[in-house]
Amino acid sequence: MNTRKSFLSSVSTATLSAVVVSLCSATAFAGPLMNQLGYAPEAEKQVVIPGNDANGLEVRDLGGKTVLKLKAPNVGEWEYSGEETQVYDISAVKTPGTYRLFRNGEYLGNPITVGKNVYEGVTKASLKWFYYQRASMPLVAPYADKWVRAAGHMDDKVIVYGTDKATGGKGAGKTIKSPRGWYDAGDYGKYIVNSGITVWTLLDLYEKFPKYADTLSWDVPREYAKLPLLLEEVRYNLDWMLTLQDKDGSVFHKVSTLKFCGSVAPEKDTAPRYAILKSVTAALDFAGVMAQASMVYAPFDKAYSSKMLKAAEAAYAWAKKNPEMFYKQPADVNTGSYAPGNEDGKDEFRFAAVELYNAKVASGANPTTDKATAAYLEDLKANPFTQNGAWWGDLNMLAVFRVANAPKVFGDSLAGVAKKILLDEANSLRSIGDTSAYRLPMHPWNWNWGSNSAVANNGIVLLQAYLLTNDKSYLDGAQQCLDYLLGKNPMDITYVTGFGFRSPRNPHHRPSESDFVDDPVPGMLVGGPHLGKQDINLNGTDHWKCPNYAAADKPALAYLDDRCSYATNEVAINWNAPLAFLAGALQAIYNR
Repeated sequence: MNTRKSFLSSVSTATLSAVVVSLCSATAFAGPLMNQLGYAPEAEKQVVIPGNDANGLEVRDLGGKTVLKLKAPNVGEWEYSGEETQVYDISAVKTPGTYRLFRNGEYLGNPITVGKNVYEGVTKASLKWFYYQRASMPLVAPYADKWVRAAGHMDDKVIVYGTDKATGGKGAGKTIKSPRGWYDAGDYGKYIVNSGITVWTLLDLYEKFPKYADTLSWDVPREYAKLPLLLEEVRYNLDWMLTLQDKDGSVFHKVSTLKFCGSVAPEKDTAPRYAILKSVTAALDFAGVMAQASMVYAPFDKAYSSKMLKAAEAAYAWAKKNPEMFYKQPADVNTGSYAPGNEDGKDEFRFAAVELYNAKVASGANPTTDKATAAYLEDLKANPFTQNGAWWGDLNMLAVFRVANAPKVFGDSLAGVAKKILLDEANSLRSIGDTSAYRLPMHPWNWNWGSNSAVANNGIVLLQAYLLTNDKSYLDGAQQCLDYLLGKNPMDITYVTGFGFRSPRNPHHRPSESDFVDDPVPGMLVGGPHLGKQDINLNGTDHWKCPNYAAADKPALAYLDDRCSYATNEVAINWNAPLAFLAGALQAIYNR
């Protein structure tokens, strides 16, 4: 029988070296790897067992009755973990209940749940987490449970970068007000580019499944009683984004300190905060999201909708005049740059043009008589789609999703091109998922920083293909993505805090590191394994970095559950949003 790497889900810094040794040592393993939250009755249900065993399995209910017998399947090898595996399909088990797998009369691993609402909890927790990321307000009982904290970062005097002596300016000290918004990740910065794809994903979840989204509730203080709760949470960040637009339509790239703070609570991070530079990518991300939001919020608040649409148009107009103004990180700033370094802005222009045209048509504008509206479509036609996937650095696929689903708005020809690109990518992912030894639709290039978000975004591609075609094979592929995140992986954990039999205990997340609460806030998706290892301590002097875990030489195994591991165990809003979409969409679809 082959071996797999062992893992400890709770690690203290004092014992980290021993854990790294344990992480990279081989131990025999016979347990099944599966979605630890369970499966909907009609969902595809796959269980991975590492090794090579000729004996089959039985699925029994808790009363001991055998409901399914399975012969041993063929053995596969997964290059990303170095394991041999056997994949068992138990999809025939559809009756809600709790089951166990047996081999030679002995049960294996943990129970398996089949039920109608297995992802309701993780969907709501992944969405409520955005409340825990709110800046500029205290988190109080009972809403915050045991994770109460004081308000931090009121951001009522944010210095415009370059206008004070600290950043080489003349000391004028020009300031703006930029309160509200979500902390971006494990740090306390607020970034327009990353907010863009995050907000779009959450709003698209609402657009695709409004009836289901309207039923979702979690315990937070209400500010806009007439708004669905999901839209109220998103508005908290939209309000912040609006503060970063200048009178000429330009948009500041981010609000942050000049350097990351230590592991302190929000209210103790008191270094000056800056609105740092303007960029074309920030303007276009802002324009696209504000246009989308104007359409979503129109039935609830026409004045707010109109405000956002005007802001979107102004940002796009500024970007057209300044197409080369890409963000370049100043030498004295070391917070997140959100600039991949090889930008041309085409995907952001594509995204913004699509959303503006869609919103203008939805608001009643006639492109045959309104030149401004027609110009957005012309810009789109002159900037063809590409095959690229969706992440903060490339918004092409977001535009593809929109156009493929709206031939009446964009025309059959353009929608047909978008549909082909979407289905080509979905078919590629599905082919990988069907042949992978872990049944995971994941490209080789997805194994990088935030690999778990790549899995979730691949799931969204497959869901969009399913919604377009009603072909269940795409739905099964999306299920495979969620299964991996919730336990069907070589680490045998869910990568979501607070869920499953084993989950991360020590995320790289400053509020969690400083709150004196053992349990992390539930519902956070950690970044996941990859071989980058940017967080290891190479020279022995960086005491806040991780010991070298280079012995984990396979990408699916290079993960460490410790707050030092910002490369594999950090959290981020643009990772939680696709998790919420993936879990929420599957829950909504299977409960129709």
